[in-house]
Amino acid sequence: MARPPRRAAAVAFVAVAALILSACGGKSPDDSGADTGLAQQILADAGVSTPVELKLQYNGDHYGSSSDQEYATIKSQLEATGLFKVELQQTEWVTYNQQRTTDYPVFQLGWFPDFPDADNYLTPFFSVDNFLHNGFSDDRVTELLDAERTNTDPDARNAVLAELQIELAKHMPTVPLLQGSQVAVTGLTVTGVDKTLDASFQFRFAPIVKDDDGTAVIKVGTTDKITALDPAGSYDNGSYNVHYQVYPFVLGFAPGNPSPVPDLAESCEFTNDGSTYSCTIRAGLTWANGNTLDANDVKHSYDRQLAIADENGPSSLLENLASVECPDDLTVNFNLTSPNDVTFPQVLASPVGPIVDNDVFPADALVADDDIVAANAFAGPYTITSYRVNELIEYTPNPAYVGAQGAVANGGATMKYYADESNMRLEIEQGAIDVAHRSLSPTDIQALEDGGKVNVVRGPGGEIRYIVFNLDIQPGETPEQKVAIRKAVAASIDRHELAEAVYKNTYTPLCSFVPDGLPGANTAVCDAYGGN
Repeated sequence: MARPPRRAAAVAFVAVAALILSACGGKSPDDSGADTGLAQQILADAGVSTPVELKLQYNGDHYGSSSDQEYATIKSQLEATGLFKVELQQTEWVTYNQQRTTDYPVFQLGWFPDFPDADNYLTPFFSVDNFLHNGFSDDRVTELLDAERTNTDPDARNAVLAELQIELAKHMPTVPLLQGSQVAVTGLTVTGVDKTLDASFQFRFAPIVKDDDGTAVIKVGTTDKITALDPAGSYDNGSYNVHYQVYPFVLGFAPGNPSPVPDLAESCEFTNDGSTYSCTIRAGLTWANGNTLDANDVKHSYDRQLAIADENGPSSLLENLASVECPDDLTVNFNLTSPNDVTFPQVLASPVGPIVDNDVFPADALVADDDIVAANAFAGPYTITSYRVNELIEYTPNPAYVGAQGAVANGGATMKYYADESNMRLEIEQGAIDVAHRSLSPTDIQALEDGGKVNVVRGPGGEIRYIVFNLDIQPGETPEQKVAIRKAVAASIDRHELAEAVYKNTYTPLCSFVPDGLPGANTAVCDAYGGN
């Protein structure tokens, strides 16, 4: 089974302020996170002449202004070994995104997962038709990818994932660098944010409490932007954050748990020899407007995603969905193209998963934001009582919600949208908002933490930064020399310095291909090439 990868939907990172930093290299693995001696030996064994000339492409307007400092540091680290001569090149994003697969021998990329599962960091990168288009394919890697996607035993699957990452470390088609942390800044009397900064990567308002008073309205700030309230018309963090507060899902994420659990569903299981994923929907559910909520809404929601297939929407996540059937009002059967797809439950809890009211949302057209709000077409933890797009949203708890997120612990929430992160910093510092989430710069976060007027709460993050090699045009005269160069680069980069000096520990070293916090994560890269 070699299905095509899910699209590289979210490769954007938050822009962060540029920093002045010092660079170092050539230290031991114990104090620098790099191993120059190992890099030198790898190149010598493959007969690679040094210094190796690397043309390293990066982009600052899409991946944030700190990319300048990140790649200046990487250049210094590589050149300090005496093994590399690095030419940095920067291109604006439109050109960068078009040329990276054809013209760049080594280049920067970033990734945010479609769903919090190890497979979403592996299949899109390393399958035969991967979105990187970097010339990498390996029979054993393909075999292991197929095995992990269809292994329904969690322990056995984790063993396959571990072997897969060890195997990838032998090839190093990409060099993992950094894993972004989730960070929220809160008032001193605000609690519960730590419950939502988990490895599901979904920021939930429901568990947040102010002044230990379950009646207080929580004021949240963000610099994210909303594309659309209609789940078929948006595929971005700003929109999805709203969707997660107001729409139900068949499966969702309970606070503290990165594995999907029933939300609308009572239970789900693979049937028909794994070719069908069948879910039983809770009885007696209604939308906030009084309309009946049942399996027919579920079928309608998925059918319209595929029918509309909006270019800004998430329908590409349904690549393995052949059809949806409802034998009765409380049963929904998802018929799969490839059986026993253990990532499909994650898909149901992903941006393509919000369920919508089939009396409000037509089968073949998007619905305007104001029309959705006017129809009160919500059944998540909250409803929306006031909406000014990318200015302010007022949320009211939905007492009928009984799903994965649990009972709402506050009296409601507001989300204020900022055009400038400096204004958001000022308002969290002055107490005008209770929580600032996505995104403050690393220097702002550090200054706020040092000031003592707020709390800084961190959790595992799904964003990763990495370097990609185009195996067809990268340096090296033979395949053996090319892989040696990739391994030597992996051994020469000090991830700890990048995390600390550039990003003030809002990013942490990424030591394998699956980030910390997810089942299947390990430290295969740092185990092989230093950096632990």
